[in-house]
Amino acid sequence: MDQDVQTDVLYDFLYRDSGRIGSYYAQIFGGKLSSFEKTESEREVGDRTGKASLSIVSVEGKTSRETQSGDKQTFDPHDVVASDVLGILTRTNRLSEDIKGATHGALILTQGTLVFVDKSIMELATKTFGILVQAEQRKPKHKRDPDILGLEVLLTFLDTLVIPSAFMLLKKDGTQIVGTLKEAGMEEPISTYYFKHGTDGLSDVYLLGIKEIRSPAFSLPDQQFFAAGQKAAQALSDMLFPKDAIRVTPIAMFRKL
Repeated sequence: MDQDVQTDVLYDFLYRDSGRIGSYYAQIFGGKLSSFEKTESEREVGDRTGKASLSIVSVEGKTSRETQSGDKQTFDPHDVVASDVLGILTRTNRLSEDIKGATHGALILTQGTLVFVDKSIMELATKTFGILVQAEQRKPKHKRDPDILGLEVLLTFLDTLVIPSAFMLLKKDGTQIVGTLKEAGMEEPISTYYFKHGTDGLSDVYLLGIKEIRSPAFSLPDQQFFAAGQKAAQALSDMLFPKDAIRVTPIAMFRKL
């Protein structure tokens, strides 16, 4: 990237999947950008003419003096990698803004109001469901809610998992876009957004990601462990995200300044 080029748009990145962004950059530009340099140099040349007399001959001559000075600057690419990838994907029409019509695996770019859900909040919700299950178990059998009691097995399953952080992006037309996050990709901890915004979301946030469409799972006998795992995983997904929400693997979330 040319340092003399000024940009009219600044990106305020809230989330970046650096691994994927770096991989895309290497595939597009033929290598990974770790740093770039800018060098400026000045050259000075001086001539001096003189005449020397010897006892036998007289000699005239010319000598040259050259000096060179330079200034070398090394830049950390930082967000240049992400902005370059975003720029090339936009210019080559690789990004789809038709979220509902996009195919599985398509790169999408959309905008809406963003809400983060920290994994600690997810763990707290799990404990809350556990309290509800215990309350139902203390009721007479004919008054118990079977849906609440059905969570008991799922809660046991959740105790063995590392619960991820997640997000939901709500578009103006009501479309819900959801997915999980890598904690390392956040610009700041999710908990800071709770202190700043409470239950309100962040408006006018752009989401760059990969659309995921669930394909029908192949059937296995119920007595097989893999089949039981499939059912538990499906129950977990339904518990975490709205059923009709569009699933997306996030690559970057940002605002334009």
